[in-house]
Amino acid sequence: MAQYAPTVPRIDSEVFLVLCYDDEGSAEIRERELDGHLEYVEKHTDQYLVAGPLREPGAEPLIGSFFLVAAGNADEARAVVSSDPYVKSGMYREIIVHAAVPAGGRFMGGVIWESAEALRGKAS
Repeated sequence: MAQYAPTVPRIDSEVFLVLCYDDEGSAEIRERELDGHLEYVEKHTDQYLVAGPLREPGAEPLIGSFFLVAAGNADEARAVVSSDPYVKSGMYREIIVHAAVPAGGRFMGGVIWESAEALRGKAS
């Protein structure tokens, strides 16, 4: 068992971090599409593990959004996000998808490893 945090089950699907960076004029679009965006996120909480806005450290203006998406593959993750009203409206100038492994933290309630030995060889 992990030494400082409880061991929790690994998420049973692939997970993708989707980073969406605002285009010019995004504040106007964000305001107009807010209700539809929030409704979309609520309807897809089975696939969105975490979602929220992005800001530069210490700054107030939003610069984009992030989504941690459970999906079978990267194309499925893109499909989930592409139906969001923010994406459909053309609010983002760039959307980047990364494969990710949620491995530990407060949202997870612990860590997925039993020991460092269990991860050795996978961490490089």
